[in-house]
Amino acid sequence: MKTKYICSIALLLLSTLSFALDIPVAAIPQLSISISGYVENPGTYKVYPTDRLSDALLQTEASAELKLRQPTLIQPEPDPLLKLNPIPELREAEPETRDFAQLQALRHIRLIRNGKEETYDLLRFYRLGEISQNPLLRDGDLIHIPVIKDIVNVWGAVAYAGDLEYKAGDTVKQMIDLALGTLPGAELSAVRLSTYQGERQPYLIQILNLKDQPELGDIQMHAGDRLMIPLNSRFQEKKLVSLSGRFVHQGEYILPEEATLWDAIQMAGGITEDADLANAVVLNQAYNAELDPEFERLKLNASQEMSPIEYAYFRNKLRQAKGRYSVDFERVLRSEGKEGNITLNTGDCIYIPEQLNMVRVSGQVKNPGLISYKAGESYKYYIQQAGGYASNRNPLAIRVLNASSGNWIKAKKDQPLKPGDMVFVPDKLDRSLWIDIRDIVGIAAGAITILIGVRSLTK
Repeated sequence: MKTKYICSIALLLLSTLSFALDIPVAAIPQLSISISGYVENPGTYKVYPTDRLSDALLQTEASAELKLRQPTLIQPEPDPLLKLNPIPELREAEPETRDFAQLQALRHIRLIRNGKEETYDLLRFYRLGEISQNPLLRDGDLIHIPVIKDIVNVWGAVAYAGDLEYKAGDTVKQMIDLALGTLPGAELSAVRLSTYQGERQPYLIQILNLKDQPELGDIQMHAGDRLMIPLNSRFQEKKLVSLSGRFVHQGEYILPEEATLWDAIQMAGGITEDADLANAVVLNQAYNAELDPEFERLKLNASQEMSPIEYAYFRNKLRQAKGRYSVDFERVLRSEGKEGNITLNTGDCIYIPEQLNMVRVSGQVKNPGLISYKAGESYKYYIQQAGGYASNRNPLAIRVLNASSGNWIKAKKDQPLKPGDMVFVPDKLDRSLWIDIRDIVGIAAGAITILIGVRSLTK
């Protein structure tokens, strides 16, 4: 026995010295091993004295050298009818592919050496680094890789959730360790163990408090069991609010639970003198990101297919941001948070733009664009500043887009505008007089027909 160990140490030193002295790899003596079982390419392989069980497993993967040894067969062109035959039994079978790595029983690898068999748990080496489960190879070793027979499921707040190969004697703690441990926020006081009772039988549920009773981790599991480690949804919960724009100190702030808009403004050092409070926005990101099923449905339809209420809803959704709070910033600041103040939520974004002092004029005017704001003036003043109407305007359909609300408002000559508002002058529809007369005659004829029909029914 001593002679065997001395030879092993000598081989190990020889391989180490070969690298240190730049001895060619071809000069290092190789060992011969055999691999069988559920592997892609079972057979006999040459390995080095420093190789371990995991290295032998890699040898079984399809290598370029192995593929070169196999004869290349000229495959005839496949008959399309064999793949498209309406009778399933007559279709050409698809080539079978196997995922060996998913079904190899790494926890039950058998190593036969000099007539003596040992079982190794290579998964514990891969996951936990246990080198004792990944022995050095010796000349003449026979390695057998079986197929997984039993599994358990570990899911929830663990690093590597999913199915794990089961080994007799596994405990709750050992399976958590093989799942690479728990994640931050794992609620160990409410671990749920579902014990498999047999096919079509209900699971036996146990709630394990591993936090206060760690000895419960020694409970043995069985094939088919499910272990769930819940996540504490309030772990490191924080109210994170983003402030951007004309704040003295903009950025992301962690606020107390009941923090309000006024509190956030004070935490940011207040606002600058050029802040445009009339167009400031408070938006909840989570609510804004949620899909609106009705809006998504309407996007797939043409406007002619929508009812009047659907079309109005669709237009408003395009103009107004979802998740926007109804806030009067001027009122909040004027009252120092005593009036109009709101409680903020996690993920809220507060944006205060710079005071632009401009009104935008677009549509059928001679010089559309931005016009300097003048207090107390109505839409007519800004149209005049934009060069007046263009020839194709429709003066009866002029609208004002309110910057703070996003709503269209019918233009009124006595209604003053605010900075950021937009005046829109639409164009006339391309209709001729004869088309209008034709439509009017058609409607009148239809009405007369209905009237005659009603009278005939009442006689």
